[in-house]
Parts: sequence; structure tokens; C-alpha cells
Amino acid sequence: MASGTIISSERLSASNVVRATHAASLPTYDRTGVRRGLVHLGLGAFHRAHQALYTDALVANGDLRWGILGVSLRDARVSETLTAQDNLYSVTERHGDEAHTRVVGVLKGALFARNDLAKVIAAIADPLVSIVTSTVTEKGYNQDPASADLDVGDADVRHDIENPDVPRTTLGVLAAGIRHRPASAPLTLVCCDNMAGNGDTLRKLLVQYTSLFDTGLARRIEAEIGCPNSMVDRIVPAATPNSLQWAAARLGLRDEAAIVCEPFTQWVLEDRFAGTRPAWEDAGALLTSDVRPFQAMKLRLLNGTHSALAYAGQLCGLETVADAMANPLVGAFARRLMLEDLCATVSPPPGYDVTSYCHDLLKRFENPTLQHRTQQIAMDGTQKIPVRWLPALRESLALGIERPVLERALAGWLHYVAIGRDDNGTPLVINDPGAEALASLLRQAGSDFNAASAALSHRPVFGTQTWPPDFVERLAGHLSTLRHSGMTGLLSPN
Repeated sequence: MASGTIISSERLSASNVVRATHAASLPTYDRTGVRRGLVHLGLGAFHRAHQALYTDALVANGDLRWGILGVSLRDARVSETLTAQDNLYSVTERHGDEAHTRVVGVLKGALFARNDLAKVIAAIADPLVSIVTSTVTEKGYNQDPASADLDVGDADVRHDIENPDVPRTTLGVLAAGIRHRPASAPLTLVCCDNMAGNGDTLRKLLVQYTSLFDTGLARRIEAEIGCPNSMVDRIVPAATPNSLQWAAARLGLRDEAAIVCEPFTQWVLEDRFAGTRPAWEDAGALLTSDVRPFQAMKLRLLNGTHSALAYAGQLCGLETVADAMANPLVGAFARRLMLEDLCATVSPPPGYDVTSYCHDLLKRFENPTLQHRTQQIAMDGTQKIPVRWLPALRESLALGIERPVLERALAGWLHYVAIGRDDNGTPLVINDPGAEALASLLRQAGSDFNAASAALSHRPVFGTQTWPPDFVERLAGHLSTLRHSGMTGLLSPN
């Protein structure tokens, strides 16, 4: 943003959107004619910068059936912010000096489930709504990472089983809507979170949940509700005061819901829908019979490397992914992890150049304009590590193959959890409800070998299957290096 730029104090709304600067593209359709056809659970920045844009493009091309009702499940602030702006917001795709801004008008409403539960359930039950999408993060489905089944011990899950008409969880809200929905109205649930086989997983968990109080509903979900697998890809940092100020200067209006993200976007969908669906392929999505190869590539190469950058970056005092990539030790570590260890564990779709994909990912990570914070990516590691790292590690060890960079990444994460401060002694903010139980085991172990053994025996993260003794020894050695020399010591050339 140029020095001395004057930012309007006028807030984006339906009445003043036409006064946005020429730098922004505005909705070209009559928003009053758009019908509500989708419900989305998890109205965060990612959905608004990803699936909503694909849908907005279809509406702009004349298909007015696909307006979105957005639902926040945990936090009222997003829905309140959007409601105050007549459900308008801007998305700026930015890389270096190149930027493109558009105002998105496809949202038909923004509700907070806790305050508007009856409206949310009624919307899911509405026969005119044929798709419910979700981005509630991995932990939002109440899955036990170790068993991959429903966590029936979770307090909110128990509440919903006993009170299915006033649910708190994602599964509970979905089930309540389906219970009130006419049997003749087909419905498809599209999970867009980073879980392998996310559609299959959602169906399994929803059936497990409903079978505990309504077996008829469970049978209906299993037999009739569509749950295609999907893969989504776009780097969307959380908004900051600086990003909001920059977006306001570009838009010429104050937008408290503004998003600044990278230009790259990808959406791969399994073509397995129960009824009518948007023609998302016309907006650039890929419809396929098998999403799994795309999911594995993205989970391991992008998300797996992102996690490693987050924990190494946090331990080395590096605030953003771009900072971490620019650091000689951490950047080299990320490149080796992706290109040497993780790339070797994926089977790409036929004809797909996975090496080129890796190099493109690394360039995306280097984008200095995104300000994607390592602290944000480091959240909820006890939910993410079992999906992003452990399958590749187990598969390799079963074949007798060591993954030295990935093993160092795992040790770095355990050190991050246990010590709670960076190499300079600055306390870290660890946002992960499952971290303290693991940290306690590590702190009480008494030796590096005992710490490695205790961590790998922690069922909620590492499951019940034993790990090879030589791997435990190597992990203990890395923990020793971290304890004496920190992350910089672990990553320094021998």
C-alpha cells in the first residue's frame, strides 16, 4: 500500500458497492434473483475464497439456482461481519505486484448455528437445497485419529446423541437437517476438508453417529445420501489488520471480510452425486471417478510440507511461510522433505507430472505477499499429523525404507509440543486441544529414548500399531539433538 493512501471509512454494502474502485470486478447479476440452492457449514476464509468463487462464476453465467447460505458453527463474528455487509465481501488474488480483486455476491445469508439453529436445520431440510458443503477442519467431524471411528467419548457428541434436535456438532446439525428432509428430495454432502477419502469418512461417521439413536435415519444416510470425495487446494491465510487495510485501499471501501489469497486454485470432485448439482466443471473444477491420487498428493506434498514449515518456522522464530522458505536451513529442509521423502510416497494420477507439481508448490510457498503465518498452520497438529505424515512414514518403514527428513520433521513437532518455546526461548502459542496430553508424556519421560517410546505409544495420535525399534532409536537421537541444539542444530549440515 502506498504511503499516504486514503482509505474510505465507508463500509462495503449492497447500496455502495458500485462505488468500489475500478480495480475491483463487481457482481454482474441481479442478486435478488438468485435462489438458495446450497448450504455451507464452516463459513471461514477458505470456503469464501474457494468453493464460493466456483459457484459465483456459475451464477454470473446465468445459473441462478445456486445461492449459498453460509453457516458458522463455532464463532458468531464471521456471520455478523458478513450480515453487516449485506453478505458481500472481496477476494484479492495476489502474487508479487500482480493482483486481481473481485466482489463476491453469491452468499444469500450468513447464520451462526448456535443462535439460528432452527433456520440452519430448516435450510438443510429444504428440498430446493440439493448440496451441503463443509469446511470445518479435520477436528470438526469428531473422528478419533487413532481408530478413524466416531469419538463417542466426546462431550458434544454425547450431548447430540441425547439431544438430537438441538445439536452442537457438524454431524449433529447434518443429521437433524436430514431427519426433517422429505425422503423424496435427494441430497449430497460434499466434505472439502483435508482428510483422505473425506466423503467416505463423512458418511461413515454420520452413519455411526445416527445409528446410536435413530437406526432408520442411519440406514437412509447410508443408502440415499451422496457423499463424493473431493480435494481442494488454495492457500488462504487468515486476515490480519495489515491485509484488511491493504484490501480496503485497493477496494476503496472498508471490507471487514476481505480475503487476500494466492492466484492458484484447484478443486477435484468425485462425480458421485445423489441429485442435481452445480456444473462446477464449467468454472474450472475437475470431475473424476477417483479423487484418491489427487488427495494423497495434496495431503502429503502440500499439507505435509506446510506442517513441517510451520513447526520448523515456529521453533526458529520465523513468522510466515515465505520467511521460512527464505531461511537457508528451513527452506532447504522443506525442499528435501517434499522432493526426496514425500514425493517418493505418492502415486500420481496417470500422466501427471508430480515433480513439476512439487516445484510449483515450492514457488507458491515462496509468495511473500501472502503473509501466511506459521502459527496458523501449526494449529491442531494432533489431528493433522496422523493424516499428513504418519501414513507415508508407516508405509515406508514397512518396506524397510528410512525417510530421514520426515523423521526429523516428526521429532521437530514433538519438540515443539513438549518445550513450548522457540530456539531463542520465546514462548510459543500452541493452539491444539490434544497437545497437552502428549506434551506431558514427553516431559515426564526422563530420557530421549523413553520420550520417543512414550510419544509413539500415545494412541490418540499414533494408534495401536507398534513402531520398529530402529525407528524409535533414530527418533530418540533427533530428540537429543533438539534438546541440546534446537531446531537449527537438527537442520544444520553434519
